[in-house]
Amino acid sequence: MRSRAERARRALEWALRVASALLVAWMLWESRSRPAAHGARVVAQNGLAVALAAWTAAPPADTLHVHVDHVLDGQERDWLRALSSAGTTVSWSARSTLPALALEVQPRDDPMGGVTARVAAPRSARVQVGDAASPIDSMVLDARGGAITVPIASQPLSVRVGSSQATAASADSLLARRVVVLGRGGWEGKFVIAALEERGWLVDARLAVAPGIDVTQGTPEMLDTSRVAAVIALDSAADRDASRIGAFVRSGGGLVLEPEAAGRPAFVGLAAGGVARRERPASITVADAAPRRALAMSAIAPLHAGAVAIEWRDGRVAAAARRVGAGRVIQLAYDESWRWRMSGGEGSMEAHRRWWTQVVGAAAYQAFAHTATSSATDAAPLASLYAALGAPRPALDAGATAERHGLHLWMIFALGAMLLAEWGSRRLRGAP
Repeated sequence: MRSRAERARRALEWALRVASALLVAWMLWESRSRPAAHGARVVAQNGLAVALAAWTAAPPADTLHVHVDHVLDGQERDWLRALSSAGTTVSWSARSTLPALALEVQPRDDPMGGVTARVAAPRSARVQVGDAASPIDSMVLDARGGAITVPIASQPLSVRVGSSQATAASADSLLARRVVVLGRGGWEGKFVIAALEERGWLVDARLAVAPGIDVTQGTPEMLDTSRVAAVIALDSAADRDASRIGAFVRSGGGLVLEPEAAGRPAFVGLAAGGVARRERPASITVADAAPRRALAMSAIAPLHAGAVAIEWRDGRVAAAARRVGAGRVIQLAYDESWRWRMSGGEGSMEAHRRWWTQVVGAAAYQAFAHTATSSATDAAPLASLYAALGAPRPALDAGATAERHGLHLWMIFALGAMLLAEWGSRRLRGAP
């Protein structure tokens, strides 16, 4: 009869046999359910395209690390992200600091069309701007970034800093709305309307020419964002419409105030600031480099809460903006802008038109129509790289997990130990 110790030894031997069989089964399952380990691969960016093509035909390494000289393009980045999603550990590192670059393209509120490109990049970086057809311009950025107006562009637009490039296209187009001009009959009203119409704006107007007598164009009394983008109030003749203008602005419409209108009690709640004493022009000639120095101005002071200065002249605020409800108000310190048009040089008429378009566009209600854009654009390439593959890390750290797939060394040691223990137990008790 077997002793208790012998029965315990036989039970242990069976347990070791069963454990060995289970471990062998697990090792077989691991080797079949996961691809065999291929170690770690480190690739330079100039060889990445060839490596990606090769990895489509054969299993890639368990760990891939890419040394980049510049931000990966969208195709390479998405390819690596697909490998990462399929179970391959993908990492990257840069040989030098990559410039953070971002581009936004928006349609201009201008009947002549065009877009505005806003660029964010490192301070003092030289940015080259181009479109699908050719290079357009270059600029050096300050801490606030930069913007460039492109009257005619073949989208998408691109900006380049060194070897890094961002591309973007406007996803919307602006729907045309009318501009309403209110004031007294005179040179200012006449030439403001002329400047806007010559630029392509649709203008409704009401100009007071005598007590109780107005000259009207269109339907200026119908102030609604469904048809009107902005109102220009030139002087006290706009007082009678102040309540309707206020409702229009609070519902999203735009308002441009010249000094006389801004100083009226009816518009105090809408103005961006107070109106100082009228000053003579700083120059008697209209210079192309600074034409508005030849205009009289009533500086905007003090600024009301929430207002921001957008133009200065000799240390005084010459234009300010303020948000009122859902709408925007632009207050000007200049009056008699017609003098710029009439007294300037050869290009003064066009410059006057452009300036008034910029002023109205800054305040105007914008109605957008969404347009299809190319999916090939990459507006913020470095941010997209971080989102797809994570932050950079050294190649050594990336390869630390190279043997995470396939058979592990501890499995082999454990199997050998269990088989040796079972065999030794049988030999000690004299069993074959």
